[in-house]
Amino acid sequence: MRRASPLVALLLAAVLPFALAGPANAKIYKWVMPDGSIQYSDRPQEEGAKEAELPPLQLYTAPPPPAEDPQSEDDDVAAPAEAVDYTTVEFVSPKAGEVIRDNGGTVNVQLKLEPALQSGHTVEISLDGKPVGSGKGTSASLTNVDRGSHTVSAVVKNADGATVASAPGVSFELKRASRLLPARPANTGG
Repeated sequence: MRRASPLVALLLAAVLPFALAGPANAKIYKWVMPDGSIQYSDRPQEEGAKEAELPPLQLYTAPPPPAEDPQSEDDDVAAPAEAVDYTTVEFVSPKAGEVIRDNGGTVNVQLKLEPALQSGHTVEISLDGKPVGSGKGTSASLTNVDRGSHTVSAVVKNADGATVASAPGVSFELKRASRLLPARPANTGG
């Protein structure tokens, strides 16, 4: 494989910027066809084609990056969240004693928090005493829950993982269709 000479590389470096800048400065021509339609091109195609007057090119200059704060190096550790007393921590859904009918075993869980979930806090939802999910939201969709009676509960944890609030458990019942007990045909009267 041949290597390009330094002279060729220098020539390319000198000519290439001008070759690329050409299309940005190209002239655009405009003319009207006999049927009244207006045509545009980079080359005049018809007699009477005139150079189109175009608005100046729009340019964007990015703002300079923000100056680094010398104290920001010490900010790698998040500031501890202020202590918050949640006045309300309760389930909106499911309601206590609710019977949910869902053959897919899906149970939508919605928690009400007042004040709203604070920065650095997470909600952990448990089903029958076993954690099934945690995150920064107050709602979740539990899937493939077995039929029967269940209890859902939730705790709010701070950034250190300590519990700062909890919702009392709510019991509900999930009904799913069974192959052992097929649906009875509707009574059509007779």
